[in-house]
Amino acid sequence: MLTTLDNAALKYFLKISKDLIKKRKRIIVPRDYIINGKIINYKQAIIDIGIVKTDDVWNYVLDLKESECINVSIDHDRKRDFNSEMFEFIKNINGKDVYIKLTLRTSRNNDILVCLSFHESNRN
Repeated sequence: MLTTLDNAALKYFLKISKDLIKKRKRIIVPRDYIINGKIINYKQAIIDIGIVKTDDVWNYVLDLKESECINVSIDHDRKRDFNSEMFEFIKNINGKDVYIKLTLRTSRNNDILVCLSFHESNRN
């Protein structure tokens, strides 16, 4: 369960995210995931969910609801924007629970929505 502070941050994050998506200020970080013991790249993970075009990922992110957020935490990875908030969601897409991890990155007063994870959930 999210705290009151997390809920306030989540509402603000979703509002900002939707605006950034509409302005096409968003990126998907190309990563490999371990799903069911297999290493799968991010494009294959998206295809396995039933999404043909990578850009269609953003339609699902636009549709995220507060109730689908499972965690808000601080990003401790120094390779990224250290201390930014990470928002984690589980959304049912095409009959599969999909894990989505998003954050904002600011560079020269320019915000970008960053998708760090978009794959079938490993959570039970």
